Amino acid sequence: MNDPSSPRAIQAISRMNFLHGRYHKAGKILNSDMLYTLSVFALEPVRWINKYEWRTLTDIERCASGTYWKAMGDAMEIDMSVLPSCSSGWKDGLQWLEEVETWSLVYEEQHMTSSENNARLANANLDVIFFNLPSSMKIIAKNAVSAIVGERLRRAMILPEPCNFTHRAVHAVLMIRRFILLYCCLPRPNFFRKERLSRKPDSQTGHYNAIEYLSYPWYVKPTWLRRWGPWAFVLRAIGRKVPGDDGNRYAPEGYRLEEVGPESQKGKGGPEMERTALRLQHRKGCPFTSQ
Repeated sequence: MNDPSSPRAIQAISRMNFLHGRYHKAGKILNSDMLYTLSVFALEPVRWINKYEWRTLTDIERCASGTYWKAMGDAMEIDMSVLPSCSSGWKDGLQWLEEVETWSLVYEEQHMTSSENNARLANANLDVIFFNLPSSMKIIAKNAVSAIVGERLRRAMILPEPCNFTHRAVHAVLMIRRFILLYCCLPRPNFFRKERLSRKPDSQTGHYNAIEYLSYPWYVKPTWLRRWGPWAFVLRAIGRKVPGDDGNRYAPEGYRLEEVGPESQKGKGGPEMERTALRLQHRKGCPFTSQ
């Protein structure tokens, strides 16, 4: 993870704010939508880890997560006045995390309702996630997702109701995984860490590249191994794309942070990004010390 004050982090947040800003100003994204999305990023990893990983998070780890995402919300200029301690200030990330969780649950009750738009979005995302699975396996995979996501989200996304067997089978697989990680696996050394994006831009072009991809090979360099290695032959055999297919369609040259977003916004937003970057460069220390 990049340091929050690193040029790459500041540039990425500046670009994100520019892209969100267009919709925020037009009233298509509300501040409450932004705060709820922030809460999802802050809370769901904690919930998943506590439920399915080999150990639960400590209060210090949860506090660190709350501190990070509170700082991210400040960087995105999300108004948090709906939270009880906004005016008096939070003592730490743990208190902020607990308050945003309480607020988000109420928000879900009021706004998370079933919708065909939700269903289209859910199915489109699942199609990407399970892109490389055979059609016969996709139905099983979608039922497994339905068993994991929870009743409220399942209804909102109009996902199929999984049977009791599916619930039990998915839970059993996750519990077996947790047991194996806890008792059969050594701590993973850093050289086993998965790198999904290049750490540094290309020295000549300034572009970043993806190292792994889920469905289509966006931003992946078409090296010989990626085009003709064993996994590439598997992908070709099932009719999938490998890096370098279809010319430049999947941007094998990589991306520049200031160009990320819809094609219509490519090369735009320079002044707005500069103002945001200047503001972020003057951030200092913990977000709870400057309240």
